[in-house]
Amino acid sequence: MGYVGWMIFGVVLLVAEIVTPSFFYLWFSIGAFVTGVVAMFSVSLGWQVVVFAVTSTLLVILTRPIARRLSKGDSPRKMYIDGLVNSTGRVTVEINPLLDKGLVKIDGEDWRATSIDGNTIPVDSIVKVVRLEGTLIFVEILPRETQK
Repeated sequence: MGYVGWMIFGVVLLVAEIVTPSFFYLWFSIGAFVTGVVAMFSVSLGWQVVVFAVTSTLLVILTRPIARRLSKGDSPRKMYIDGLVNSTGRVTVEINPLLDKGLVKIDGEDWRATSIDGNTIPVDSIVKVVRLEGTLIFVEILPRETQK
């Protein structure tokens, strides 16, 4: 397999990396690109396979712990779209749909917010997320007795 074949293989693996949610294929894609560069110097197929295997293995061994640490962060949090609906937060900037403004803090993160019924919601009110559209959350104010 010539250097063009390795480069095509690298691109295919890179596309596979893009469409999958893990960092698994990236290391092999880089290994294929490195092997493609080595193949430009008329190295035999056997050595090309060795270069690919060694490069990919080293990348996996050396970078996997770093990638795992970065993807988990310091503290695992439930801040996915599924976990956001029905969660509660505190209004930090008055929600005023007429002025198109409002922020709600949920688990330490600020979210752009609007009220589900079009009413203004004052600062420090406790609200519940009803739905999410992109990065905008639609909230409803909780009754005062449940806010304490």
